[in-house]
Amino acid sequence: MVRKSMLRRLAALTAAMLLWVTGARAEPTAASEPVRAAPSTATQASTAPAPSKSSSTSFSDRFFRGTTPGELPTEKIALVATLYVGAATSVGVGIAALVSAGSKHNDAESFKHSAPQNFCDDLASSTCATYRRLLDVELSRRETGMALLGVGGLLALGGALTAELWHNDQAPELAVDVNATGLSLGLHGRF
Repeated sequence: MVRKSMLRRLAALTAAMLLWVTGARAEPTAASEPVRAAPSTATQASTAPAPSKSSSTSFSDRFFRGTTPGELPTEKIALVATLYVGAATSVGVGIAALVSAGSKHNDAESFKHSAPQNFCDDLASSTCATYRRLLDVELSRRETGMALLGVGGLLALGGALTAELWHNDQAPELAVDVNATGLSLGLHGRF
């Protein structure tokens, strides 16, 4: 059974995805700024701004680039993309598990209504065992779905934090030191 709160969340998620796919922007782009009257050529030369070294980035670029300027390292793209793909996969499988739990709930309710009244007075009966198994499967799938949604949210947060805190021009460096006393591992860079 699909609840109203689940439908609202699903509708909000769908609307957000549609806005993202169609290119809705949170910030104005050069194409959406108002057009001014063309000044004379004499004033154009004196008031023309110097060309900018950084290109204008869209809002969706911030999901990988963060807010730091500079060249985007390949390692950063790979890590952030992996975190986002993991988040999307986890959320997708979590939603599927929740839908499956709803289906098992409906199966359990149908079984309960089709069984004779007081069918679970004898807990050892096969009818009661079947009903309890359906409820256990529903609970297991619901817990799995909620856990996967939580993991997906954490992975998405990790991707966003990685994109923001990893500065674009500096890649982290990994140092391994093996000597007679043991092994040491060091990670250096700006995050």
